[in-house]
Amino acid sequence: MIKWCKSLIASIIILCGLTGCGVQIQIDMPDASVAPESIERLGYEGGNIGAGGLVCGGDDGAIYYRSESDGWRLYKAKPDGSSKIKVSDRVIEDINVLDGWVYFIDHFDGNSIYKVRTDGTEEIKLVDGWCYNLYVAESGLYFDKRDENNRSQVCRADLDGENFTLLVMDMTVAYYYKGNVYYNNSQELGVYDLVANSGKTLVKGETYNVSVDDSGIYYWAVDKDEFHKLDLTDNADSVVLKGGDYFNYHQGNLYYIGISSNKNGPCHVINHLNLATNETTMLLEEANEYFDAQGDWLGITFRQWLDHPETVDPSMIDEKDGGLKNGFNESVGYVYVVGEHLYMRASLRESLFKTGKVDCIARLDDGTVIWD
Repeated sequence: MIKWCKSLIASIIILCGLTGCGVQIQIDMPDASVAPESIERLGYEGGNIGAGGLVCGGDDGAIYYRSESDGWRLYKAKPDGSSKIKVSDRVIEDINVLDGWVYFIDHFDGNSIYKVRTDGTEEIKLVDGWCYNLYVAESGLYFDKRDENNRSQVCRADLDGENFTLLVMDMTVAYYYKGNVYYNNSQELGVYDLVANSGKTLVKGETYNVSVDDSGIYYWAVDKDEFHKLDLTDNADSVVLKGGDYFNYHQGNLYYIGISSNKNGPCHVINHLNLATNETTMLLEEANEYFDAQGDWLGITFRQWLDHPETVDPSMIDEKDGGLKNGFNESVGYVYVVGEHLYMRASLRESLFKTGKVDCIARLDDGTVIWD
């Protein structure tokens, strides 16, 4: 299934002089015309697909993303948010970019898999209907697809959609890495070896937000409310973090939602945990007070509304649904990693002032900047 480059050894003859005599010495050296063994290129980074795949880096240095300002259509822009261009009118998720093509799942066409060139031309449907968790690599497409009984099956196809193959029944795709398709359901996390054509269980219990690299398998143990690492060499399972949510692990860094507090009470924060140093950095703190459509504070905190709603002015409460009239709140979610850049889909008060909408994509690696 996976094609790896192999180095060829060429023999060269070197003439050297020894005490005036010509002596032939044969030395084996790599053939410079043949590339050394290479790692399969992927269309995604870290746990971005497990986080919905709403942002992805391209081979051209552009950021490909699902636009909040234009109805979840596919766009691309420079990392600073400039030079925005619509790539497709389809409503998308699970964005992968590889070799000049953008691969994605289209909501409005029954979750079919498509690809389009990075300049927006030559849009092609690859797999029809009810596909999820799309991982794209040089070796093919890895995804799960619902059958006629609405049960998920782990599948593979070539990059042109041909040679569709069912790999594992009654499972969803959790990750793909180096010839292994990781799969899960509410009972287990397993791995299917494409070379050996066999699968095995790795972890019992419900798992989510799976990511894999050479150091191990990282996953959220849902029932335990812990983020774990499973070592690839000795299968040692260790707890990386207790608590948290919305995890995205990539190259020794874990991004997640945590709980903190300020003068208004408890609030959500976006944290970055460096696993090598065990240092945690807060990237963003959610405002835990309600505001109106103009961005003006209403003077009502989350704590007051949840714990003591009887103290809220009755004129501010909608009699039909019991919610606040014209009341908005901030909400944060997954962090997406694109090289050195970090992006996040969120609802932020600051976005109202810049775009007129609460929902946005924000960039987090240079402070908080409303990006789309």
